[in-house]
Amino acid sequence: MIRVAVVGGGPKCLFALLALHDRLPAHSRAHISADVYDPFPPGSGSVWREDQPHLLRLNVNAGIVDASSTLNEADFAGWLAHAAPGFTGEKYPPRALVGCYLREQFQLLEEHGNVAVTHAPHAVTAVDREGAKWQVQGAFGSELYDEVLVATGHGLGDVKPWQPQPGQALTGALNPYPLIGSYSSLTTSCIGADSNVWIRGSALTAYDVALLLTEGRGGSWQGPTNGAPTRELRYVPSGREPKSITFASRSGLLMNPKSEAVPPAITACLDRFKASLHLAGNQFRTARPDAGQLNGLWVVLLRCAQDCALIMGTPVSALALWRAALTGVSVAAGSGSLSGARSRGPEESGPQESGPVGELRNSLLVNYCQAPVTTGWLWARVWSGLYADLIAVLDRVPKSPQAGRQFATVARNLERFAFGPPEQTARKLLALFDAGILHMARGGEDPAQGAELIDAVTPGPGVLSRPAPEGGPTSGLFAGLLAHGHVWVRAGERGLLTDPDGTCLARDGSRTLSLAAVGRPTEDPTLGHDTLNRGLHGEHQRWAQRIAARVTALESTPTQPRALKE
Repeated sequence: MIRVAVVGGGPKCLFALLALHDRLPAHSRAHISADVYDPFPPGSGSVWREDQPHLLRLNVNAGIVDASSTLNEADFAGWLAHAAPGFTGEKYPPRALVGCYLREQFQLLEEHGNVAVTHAPHAVTAVDREGAKWQVQGAFGSELYDEVLVATGHGLGDVKPWQPQPGQALTGALNPYPLIGSYSSLTTSCIGADSNVWIRGSALTAYDVALLLTEGRGGSWQGPTNGAPTRELRYVPSGREPKSITFASRSGLLMNPKSEAVPPAITACLDRFKASLHLAGNQFRTARPDAGQLNGLWVVLLRCAQDCALIMGTPVSALALWRAALTGVSVAAGSGSLSGARSRGPEESGPQESGPVGELRNSLLVNYCQAPVTTGWLWARVWSGLYADLIAVLDRVPKSPQAGRQFATVARNLERFAFGPPEQTARKLLALFDAGILHMARGGEDPAQGAELIDAVTPGPGVLSRPAPEGGPTSGLFAGLLAHGHVWVRAGERGLLTDPDGTCLARDGSRTLSLAAVGRPTEDPTLGHDTLNRGLHGEHQRWAQRIAARVTALESTPTQPRALKE
């Protein structure tokens, strides 16, 4: 019997075990078992809990969600058609329904899979070598396994969802740990209707908090529910929302809304640059090992963005595009004015806008070609449209410290342009700004006396708080693995270095046999693990192939008869 421990029970765990199931015959249950360690229900894990309010919507197109297998051929869209037909065809359905789908697929695996799967509702605090096996430890004691797969996602494997490094936690916050699927700190008993709420963060989690404190307390919206790019949505208070909600972040910027429709000519332009992008990737891999520069990548992406600008009839300089990539500040292509500084028509009430709120409003107009194209919009098309290719091109490519820092900065800024909220969420935020409930903190502004503090910053990916060698381990689990040399984080990166089959590489560069990692713990050497799109990464498939081969070898080994006593 081959015993497998999977640390973390979210989607990455589910995808790996389904891939393993699909490679094994039914009688393999007698030869392989998998214990899935996660305090939360497996399949959905901590992020996709089924008890989340339905107002919290998926932030990506539901069409990418697919946990189909030989057990159940339905992807999420097909599952919705019979499980929740009222949401069929919705691009951004409730996240809780995604959790229901993932949980159901895991239950099918438990009951009918070709692997004997058991959920162990515990956190894992340590994994260490014990001879030829691995000892997995926690409050439950310890167990020995032949194989370990680390798929901790946002949970990081410790008893708590996140062990913040000194200085990282928001002192006095109502939530001592990140808001990952659990919103108990946002109840009326914690935050009254007369409260001033200060939220650290101005990205997707902060938007969830704002909606939970308004729409989640009975507030409603008047105006068109979709297809309207202007500020026609109006918030109708319930009287139970806080008096004031403030977003505060280091950048002081908001995420740009997704564009629901991309001109076909732009898509065709992106396709033409894919070959050049992969050629640049081949050059990275054949360069001398200490080069680590990504200049060729940026040249290709800049040229692509400039060609997109020409298609839209607004030429833009490479310098303007590069400045936007480095600063995260979007400007109107072909001019030096901030995209947010838009003059309103006479039919629009309210004060003249600039800054992040104005940029958010203007971004909706740009999406509908009702305002000049911006550098942010162009970068959003390039970064999101070529993202799958970027993942392949940059896979495990070593970067110099300088190139690594530059890539991290640019990627963070371009993701703000490309992977923001759905347009309807953006309209709701604008309605809250217009109602005088929601505000953006000014640079250097501190919370008002007596404000209720909410930390809406989620832990970063990888296993270190900052890139190596400065960053420390984010959990005891990874601290132990690093200390014993079983895993390795390259200088300038935060995530574990693995082989393409997920096998972890040790401190000396060798393969740590029978220890693998997939998903967020490996971010930086590989890109883009914060996704439900299982087709973007192949580690779980190759891991399943390796384990299946091991099971097949075990099954084909003849049983040796016991020696008779003389």
